[in-house]
Amino acid sequence: MEDPTSKTAATYDHIAPAFAARTEHPDAGLQAFRQRFADAVPAGETVADLGCGPGRDAAWLGERGLRVVGVDRSAAMAGLAAARGVPAVLGDLRRPPVAPGSLAGLWSVAALLHVPAAETEATLRAWRAALRTGGVLGLSTSTGDTEGWEEVPSEAGRHRWFVHRDPGTLLRLLGAAGFETVEHGLNTAGRTWLSVLAIKREV
Repeated sequence: MEDPTSKTAATYDHIAPAFAARTEHPDAGLQAFRQRFADAVPAGETVADLGCGPGRDAAWLGERGLRVVGVDRSAAMAGLAAARGVPAVLGDLRRPPVAPGSLAGLWSVAALLHVPAAETEATLRAWRAALRTGGVLGLSTSTGDTEGWEEVPSEAGRHRWFVHRDPGTLLRLLGAAGFETVEHGLNTAGRTWLSVLAIKREV
């Protein structure tokens, strides 16, 4: 069976410029959450934005004194991020292309929702491995109980794989993967989003 993230990445290659224009200005809830994440990571430390897309958040975090690397599986998205000054690499967020324990922060918004549900815990454990002890995770992903292909609005024939996760289940998986949740909340902007601020704890 084809890995659904491959077809999803190909869709993002096609829609990258339109997606960048549509998502350039995050809603107030995400802006506030992003600020709390930035405040939780010491200035000058290294952060990875997994599923960075066109680099909106990575660029913003860099402007606030953090060293940021963007990771995206879509070459077109990574190219847009690089064009705005974000060091961006092609990579799979399920297996971050960074050295173990090298990150003080890991930011991922609207990206875990493309990871098949069966791979959730393994992905979270890989994220934990990339963080140093006490490192901060800022995660925002869609909520719900469905998984499957969704057509891109106004792009007939273009699809993305979406996994809408139950908040309680995801919070339990974060705990099982070695994270301690500091805060979590829901925000409705088009979809309903679960935002989680967590730290890598010693086990």
